[in-house]
Amino acid sequence: MKPSCWTPLVLGTALLASGCSSLDVPRADNYPISSQKKARSVHHWDVLADDSARRIADKIRSYPMALPAVYVVPAAPGSFNQSFRELLLTRLVDHGAIVSRQPGPLVVRFETQLIEHPSGVENQSPMPALGLAAGISVVRDLYAYDHVTGNYVGSLLTLGAITDLSRRWRDGTAAGGPTRTEVLITTSLEREDTFLARTSDVYYIDGEDGGLYVPKPIKAADAGPPPVATRNWKVVGP
Repeated sequence: MKPSCWTPLVLGTALLASGCSSLDVPRADNYPISSQKKARSVHHWDVLADDSARRIADKIRSYPMALPAVYVVPAAPGSFNQSFRELLLTRLVDHGAIVSRQPGPLVVRFETQLIEHPSGVENQSPMPALGLAAGISVVRDLYAYDHVTGNYVGSLLTLGAITDLSRRWRDGTAAGGPTRTEVLITTSLEREDTFLARTSDVYYIDGEDGGLYVPKPIKAADAGPPPVATRNWKVVGP
């Protein structure tokens, strides 16, 4: 690149720097890098149920006095709620907890909350054009231009690979990466009006799977027959 070509770049950088320096509000900054699981199958629900059951069973064993058998309270109807309760029952037994089929003073209760972030913020690279440009350049140069050298194409392929690896490092290995839809699952061990143990877990889910975590409305057939209309007659003597 000729020295004169640097002039617009230098001027543009200077303008950006001068514009940013005039901000009079705190800048938006990210939290330190962290990870969050993504639930995509019933197996993932089973992993969560096993982890919750283990912690509950450990709490029961560590309690200073003997506790009665535990009863898992049925949750609202729904694909996740029904499946998770069955998995939780199985895993509690696997971890040595005494599980009752009838309600009692010691209960396990779980709740599910679906969170859908309405903001339009995307979990994308701040410079997505770099990765796009690399891919387009490779295809165009391989199939349209014969004068491109192998080293040039190799460099573009390397750039594309670096872009893919950086995206994988940023988004994680879960298919689809982070989403704007999450689910909060809270499990608690309760005795009468006291919490003995309580855990909360947050997972990414695909937006299309949100319906699995929403309680289904009770059908009219499940609610029982409608009340029969009655009329009272009062007998009045002569």
